[in-house]
Amino acid sequence: MGEMRILSAEGDTKVIWDHENDDEVEAAEAQFDTLREKGFKCFRVDKKGEKTGGAISRFPKTAGKLIMVPVVRGG
Repeated sequence: MGEMRILSAEGDTKVIWDHENDDEVEAAEAQFDTLREKGFKCFRVDKKGEKTGGAISRFPKTAGKLIMVPVVRGG
């Protein structure tokens, strides 16, 4: 199972997909792409919630857990 957590002004949204279900993978990838177009950054995390590298720009279909965060702008 893959999991994408989306942090936004609306709160924390969770999207889950089964790696073997093409429809679920396509829906999660479409949401990923839409958020990236809006400027969200994506980070892959391990089972402990630790970041496993820098921001990623392509949807990893077999990812365990992703966190999507909006760009923070100061004023």
